[in-house]
Amino acid sequence: MLIENIKLAFASLSANKLRTFLTMLGIIIGIASVIAIMTVGNSQTEENARQMSMFGVNTIEVYMWLSGEVIAQDEEEYLAKMPEFKPEMMQQMVDQFGDRIEAVAVRCYLGSGQAGIEGQDITKVYANCNIMGVNPGYFTVYSSEASLTDGQLFSSKDPANDYSCIVSDRLVNNLFGGDIKKAIGSKINISINGEASLSYTILGVYLMQGMGGGIDAASEKDISTTVYIPYANAQALTTDPYSKKISNFSLAAKSSDDVIGLTEELQAFFTSLLPEDSGTQVACYNNLSWIEDVNANMRRQTMSITMIGAIALLVGGIGVMNIMTVSITERTKEIGTRKALGAPNGAIRMQFITEAIIICLLGGVLGMLLGVAAGYIVCHFVQGIPVAMSLESVLVSFLFSFGIGVFFGFYPANKAAKMDPIEALRYE
Repeated sequence: MLIENIKLAFASLSANKLRTFLTMLGIIIGIASVIAIMTVGNSQTEENARQMSMFGVNTIEVYMWLSGEVIAQDEEEYLAKMPEFKPEMMQQMVDQFGDRIEAVAVRCYLGSGQAGIEGQDITKVYANCNIMGVNPGYFTVYSSEASLTDGQLFSSKDPANDYSCIVSDRLVNNLFGGDIKKAIGSKINISINGEASLSYTILGVYLMQGMGGGIDAASEKDISTTVYIPYANAQALTTDPYSKKISNFSLAAKSSDDVIGLTEELQAFFTSLLPEDSGTQVACYNNLSWIEDVNANMRRQTMSITMIGAIALLVGGIGVMNIMTVSITERTKEIGTRKALGAPNGAIRMQFITEAIIICLLGGVLGMLLGVAAGYIVCHFVQGIPVAMSLESVLVSFLFSFGIGVFFGFYPANKAAKMDPIEALRYE
């Protein structure tokens, strides 16, 4: 019986090809728009997560600052009241949470300048750079930003007087023609904020990720990269009194499963160390929570836009109901003849429901192909991001098209099944 109904459905649809296609068009557009929107939304979500995870899903940022309620007469008084993470506080943190912390990173930005090989004319061979003081733990916490590929980290027993540095592979390209072996151990002169040059020995080379500073630079040579020097050395050189204090630092949790819980515990720990009514506030953030929040917002936006696209499916379903009603009216005599020959109501009903389902399934298949193609084109050629196809959305769309056929085909099919055969045979 089912096979016979399918054959009858295809015969009826083939007899009215243009009408059938126009009926399917609403389903095609609806399914295609839903799949394309979900594909683009999923691709954007995964790309955002991938880019943000480059900053480390285990990374926790800790900040301390004065609330706006603190009043200072001048900058000197404000600086005196400005809170900092004192060495004893950091040691207490390590004692309590050391088994859950992989590394701690502190930094001190000195400024920008130019670097050149010692003894050579810096106007001819140079590299633009930003100078930042960091501790060895920085390269663990921010391994995705500065991944050491050659040489070694700072290890001097007198870091304040340690004039060694770690430079980027691009700086090596500019100064040493890309010869890393020649670069390591060589001395370079670095001018900081236009001041007299200081001599540093290259201790290691890191792989720079992304474009770095100076995106508007005229050439690769003019791109500014970061030169890392020992944190204590930067502290000794800086003239900025605010940089003398540690008001923020970063750390890497050993397990990404523990990062959210560790963030909350660190927040409570540092809050408990602050004196009451000091006006000092502390906050801890982690990238994992940030990534999850952004992904959740992206999913909500994608779902909201998908619901708007699904309106086209509703319009398509109404079109199916309309055309099935017209088809039944046109075939009233055929229905009366079948009922007169003994066809039960269920057989008549199933015949027209099958026809509605086939219209929706054919439209659904074409819509899926069009939606997949549209999603791929937008992701690959327009946005330039990897395509993250959602098989769930394809499957749901296919089942949805089946459901539309049943739902919107039932009313006209039921109307056909309940026809009086005598009245149907008399219909002109």
